[in-house]
Amino acid sequence: MVGISFIIIGLLKFISLDETEPIFEQAHYPKWFYYSVGTVEFIGGILLLMTAATSRRLGSILIGIIMLGAIVTRYLINDHYTHFILPAIIFLIAILMSFDFETKEKPSEEQ
Repeated sequence: MVGISFIIIGLLKFISLDETEPIFEQAHYPKWFYYSVGTVEFIGGILLLMTAATSRRLGSILIGIIMLGAIVTRYLINDHYTHFILPAIIFLIAILMSFDFETKEKPSEEQ
């Protein structure tokens, strides 16, 4: 779900339908930075959908970095504290997704 969301969000930045563009302007980020964030979101979303554990881990790290940047940006523009909640939740999800929680079965001992 997170992967598909970030693929869509990344694509929306390229067709200028993303509602975060005014935030980038308010933070005085250059226009190219807006598109580079969209590219990283798109690539991170694709990596999250891949089956290899390394790809998913890299995708979650990319998404985590983007969300950390979103939190810092919200802080720099003195945004209302409620606007920190969603990026913080996604950041925590991305961190959890970067860990390998697969339980490996121990070989059974024959008696």
